[in-house]
Amino acid sequence: MAAVYDTYGSLAYGLAARTLGQTAEAEDVVQEAFLAIWRQAARLDPARGVRSYLLTIVHNKAIDRLRKRARRPELVLDETAPLVADAPDPVEFAEALENRELVRTALRRLPEEQRRTVEMAYFGGLTTGEVAEQLKIPVGTVKSRLRLALGHMKRALGTT
Repeated sequence: MAAVYDTYGSLAYGLAARTLGQTAEAEDVVQEAFLAIWRQAARLDPARGVRSYLLTIVHNKAIDRLRKRARRPELVLDETAPLVADAPDPVEFAEALENRELVRTALRRLPEEQRRTVEMAYFGGLTTGEVAEQLKIPVGTVKSRLRLALGHMKRALGTT
């Protein structure tokens, strides 16, 4: 499990932080996702790819958090509380920038309809049903576009 965390922890955190925009919630989502992987470890097939399974869990949990956040009123911050810096480690920050550029390049190479679908689902936090509704296409088409796009990106990024 430590090797899986070392390999995919920052990637999972990056997805959660981008989706949620809050570091504390992103950390919670990543922890919940790794707990889910741990609980299902006996049933996982590493040959089928732990990475995509983990990122799917992170994405789904982050979307759940967004929906939960939308249902509850926003908390007022205590003005007397000390502020905590959210500055990342410089090495992690540099790696994240490099990874971000690789992903952007892979996204730009996708056909327009696939790129837009990926952006709406993964960066916009929409479900496949919500994407289908906005694009006025069937849910099955959204799922097909996502599958094709992620396959193209996987090959472009050279990941398994």
